[in-house]
Amino acid sequence: MGSTLIFSCSLMAGLLTAMLLLISRWRFPPFIVLLTSAWLLAFLSGIEVKTITPMIAAGMGKMFGHVALVIITGTLLGKILEQSGGTVPLADRLIALAGNRYPVLPLAIMGYFVSIPVYCDSGFILLSSLRQSLADRGKGHPIALNTGLAGGLYATSALVPPTPGPAAAAVILGLSPGVIIIPGMLLALVATLVAVGWGSLVAGGLPDANSVKPTSSKQKESTTNIFDSNCWALLPITLPLLLMTTTASQHNQGQWFETIGQPVNALLIGVVAAIPMIRHCSKSFSELLAESISSSAVIILIITAGGALAEVLSETGHVQLLASYLPVYMGLLLPFTIAMIFKVAQGATTVALISAVSLVEVMLPALGLDSETGRILALFSAAAGSLVVAHANDSYFWVVTQFGGMDVATGYRSFTMATLWQGLTCLLIVLLAGHFL
Repeated sequence: MGSTLIFSCSLMAGLLTAMLLLISRWRFPPFIVLLTSAWLLAFLSGIEVKTITPMIAAGMGKMFGHVALVIITGTLLGKILEQSGGTVPLADRLIALAGNRYPVLPLAIMGYFVSIPVYCDSGFILLSSLRQSLADRGKGHPIALNTGLAGGLYATSALVPPTPGPAAAAVILGLSPGVIIIPGMLLALVATLVAVGWGSLVAGGLPDANSVKPTSSKQKESTTNIFDSNCWALLPITLPLLLMTTTASQHNQGQWFETIGQPVNALLIGVVAAIPMIRHCSKSFSELLAESISSSAVIILIITAGGALAEVLSETGHVQLLASYLPVYMGLLLPFTIAMIFKVAQGATTVALISAVSLVEVMLPALGLDSETGRILALFSAAAGSLVVAHANDSYFWVVTQFGGMDVATGYRSFTMATLWQGLTCLLIVLLAGHFL
């Protein structure tokens, strides 16, 4: 048993180290790294060569069937909202309702909602003209506005489905994405408030951000006035969330009710609700769909490769052996640590989250996290780790600093530090929840 344990430890440590170096240092595509790692792990574990490829294909196929339509449909919905610019008037109204005393908070809350269907980098660009307008009018320190908006967008992108990362992580752990929406939104709200607080705290000691106009600000201003008389853009965001959460929280409500609450169908209903907005987009529905499929392809490939690695890990038994030697209290720290290592090393929140849950999924029974509650907590632990930290190897860091008019040093002291406190705060909440639940 001792030699077997040493072999498993050496193999898993070598695998994780190689993956981190290949992805972060030498910039190999994550899909290739994950797929190659799965094949080598199976081969070195003594799996018959002729069964390795079918095993990997089975893991990829299983994962593809679960996540592909969810990601493509969610991306399409985000593209429609982004291209039509329908969310900007909502942000104006929210800030008008909140008044001028605390302009950072409503801006951050708007980012919190916008990033549920829209990628956080696109959301920051989308709302950057509004942020710049507030800064120009003296309503809030520019650094505080940048950090609050960026933190709100960042929080929900890692914690709330149908964003691809948390949606795929839920599927990997055998959960319905609808189950984690409400707790994810609550956790993301706390993380958003942390970013608002940190931005306001450090803003006074940092130089003002330069005025940098987003490249799309003029287009957005000319296309969003059509929504000023209604809140049509709110419907495609809230309707899928309500359908998924209601179905997840109530059972035996009839097959039609359960059908429309399934993630793919709920998102499709959101797309239908957004159809009136398409005529105000600069591109046709076909072009938006083609772009959505194209931009989703890389994410889907990474997720399916993660599914292949999870399948091999499950079949070889190395992770189960290692988990049997870990104390139970390590359970919720493990997903956080793995996701944090991936995030710091390679920068992509989605890759960090998916890699972490793929690696720990087969450990959950031995770690006492095999119940639905345990799996939810494990997911949020990994999501908290994927928040730590956004820095120079994260494309979102450069979006925030460039469109926010900040130099790199200021970006580190404001936004990067905010993401550190966001992740640690989320971890603390998860650990407290694990203690009392």
